[in-house]
Amino acid sequence: MKNNLDRAYTKLDWFVILAIFMFPLTFLTVRHGVHASLFALLLMAVYQFWRVKTKNIQFDYPRDFLILLIFSGLFVSVFLSQLFRGAIHFAAFDGPSRILFAGVVFLFLKQLNIPYIKILSIAIPAALICIFIIIVSSPLDPHWMGRYSMYFVDPNTLGSQAFILGLLSFLMTQWSENKSKVLSVLQVTGGIFGLYISIGAGSRGGWLITPFIFLLIILLRYGDISHADQAQKRKMWLQTSVFIISSITVFIIVFIISDKLSERIIGGYFEIYNWFSGANLDTSAGTRLSMWKFSFQFANESLLFGYGEEKNMMQVLQGSPLNTLANEAAINTMALTGPHSDILSKLLSGGIISLAAYLLLLAGPFYLFWQHRNSQSSDKKLSSRIGLYYILGVFIAGLSNEQLSLKYLCTFYGLMIATLLAQVLCQASAKNHNLFRG
Repeated sequence: MKNNLDRAYTKLDWFVILAIFMFPLTFLTVRHGVHASLFALLLMAVYQFWRVKTKNIQFDYPRDFLILLIFSGLFVSVFLSQLFRGAIHFAAFDGPSRILFAGVVFLFLKQLNIPYIKILSIAIPAALICIFIIIVSSPLDPHWMGRYSMYFVDPNTLGSQAFILGLLSFLMTQWSENKSKVLSVLQVTGGIFGLYISIGAGSRGGWLITPFIFLLIILLRYGDISHADQAQKRKMWLQTSVFIISSITVFIIVFIISDKLSERIIGGYFEIYNWFSGANLDTSAGTRLSMWKFSFQFANESLLFGYGEEKNMMQVLQGSPLNTLANEAAINTMALTGPHSDILSKLLSGGIISLAAYLLLLAGPFYLFWQHRNSQSSDKKLSSRIGLYYILGVFIAGLSNEQLSLKYLCTFYGLMIATLLAQVLCQASAKNHNLFRG
């Protein structure tokens, strides 16, 4: 990496590099591990901002101000919804506060000219390999009936996150002459293990990401082809055709040879069909669909500010006309596990304002990454595209399983977006960087 920067690293640089490397590595392997990276970076940011004084901080107004608003949106929405309901519950700020802190970290990382995407391109596949080793060397938790899990991560979350990170590991791979073959092998291995873990976890909601990521890849590839010179277009179209055919072939082969994958997909289809036909409502997918239907109805009774925490939600529900025998299974499941949807979770807990803050947290960075998807800088271009894939994956997976509810999930999302945005938007001058180097 020194060749990329053409300079020596300072102690501050190495601390930052270590924190960036460790947050993907500890995300799904060590309880609270991802928080350690966040708070280490936050402490470094606060100290450095205090040391160099405000006037020396590179702050692009209004862009950086709007980015900070996006990072703080969930925190503000929770505060407003609780204020208008007249009840403050501090635990509700746990997740949103982590994303807010990540906004401060973004400003700090943007001051330093460090190739963050190169760190992530090693850390993400390494993390997936570590997860795989832990899972295959540990007995399965009987509570989850043969599905893969970690001691603090349920199968749905593990499967969704491993699937997203596995795809990112594949998409970071670059087979060119000047790229390290060892790194490419590491990334492909991490990608394979990520998909393997997801299949073992049986997370059908995570698998729904596949067609959307596939379409985004084709869309970006089409843009690349349209901007290429005539001599390259034919070769790029041929490569794209091979990619499409190979991807479909691999999916068919895996579907045929993997009983876990095929049984979960076919079973899901019949569970959904039986729910719509009324033949069987008490299946995994059926209960979830009933819960979603009920949740939208219940949300309409307090649409603006929601109900707050699940305990308060259940108390309000006691006197609701929706508390019927037909909704009993959905209510009981939601009381135990939540609504299994980021959109419904935000709508029920904080109302429209929390839902708007959640959507902005996804759409804002997505727009910025889209604006830089064709950057002349290879690091910025790759960071932008990985950011697009990651946000799309989190959103689609979040439709059927909450991806931004628990603290460690919010922390990881905040750090991923902060790091990728810092790479994309970094314009650190030598003078500015030297101030932070000390």
